[in-house]
Amino acid sequence: MQSKLKQQKLTLFSILLLVLFTYPFISVANRAALVAGIPVLFLYILIVWIIAIIILYRLAERKQKKLDE
Repeated sequence: MQSKLKQQKLTLFSILLLVLFTYPFISVANRAALVAGIPVLFLYILIVWIIAIIILYRLAERKQKKLDE
């Protein structure tokens, strides 16, 4: 049962990432503005990517701990 829940979380997270990288969200960040000298679009993609890596790491870490027990 736990693995099914984990699979659902990963599927939902994948869909969320897909939505965050589609045209409407990218176009909101695609403007001629700079934040600390860095284009907003670059910051948006970088921040979403880093957060995705952290969330996936935490999900994988929990799964690994469960397998070790």
